[in-house]
Amino acid sequence: MQWKLRDIVVTAVLATACGAIYLGWDLLYKFVPSTVSPVLTAGFNGLWWIAAGIVPYIVRKPGAAVLAESIGGFVEFALGSPYGIQAFTIGIAQGLGVEAGFALGRYRRYNLPMMLFATAMGGVGNYIYSYFYYGVNDYTILTQVGYVVVTLISGAIFSGLLSTWIGNALKRTGVLRNFAIGRQAQNSL
Repeated sequence: MQWKLRDIVVTAVLATACGAIYLGWDLLYKFVPSTVSPVLTAGFNGLWWIAAGIVPYIVRKPGAAVLAESIGGFVEFALGSPYGIQAFTIGIAQGLGVEAGFALGRYRRYNLPMMLFATAMGGVGNYIYSYFYYGVNDYTILTQVGYVVVTLISGAIFSGLLSTWIGNALKRTGVLRNFAIGRQAQNSL
């Protein structure tokens, strides 16, 4: 469970790339008309914590989700996110949600069901933060329930399913053989 330099470097590189993706997502999201239902726009949310899915899937260490999402959120902020410092602070909240999901699994399983569960939990962090800082508290109870449900599903799909797919594709190339994901594949041979 101890972090190695290569784990930190891969975390920083992947999280930085995700931060740039988040900025692109920020800019695309600005084109969504304000008349669109918050429940529908919640479908966009899960991509904003993909770093919290892909990094733990590869390095498999406690703290990987919150560290990756903190770095990704900071990079998004530093590159000029229209959300300012909140791009960083909501990233921490989302990373903590994903981290809680992996902690509930005691950091032992990284199969698809666990990935979907843990990354959906990023939606809990997103909801709590958005409730206080993005006006979700002004929504009706029914709209809030819809927002949470769609955010959880979005997190599972964008962060969980997509991270698993990308991680498995990288694993097949052999570039991850020195990481926990690669060692797991070797041990199952």
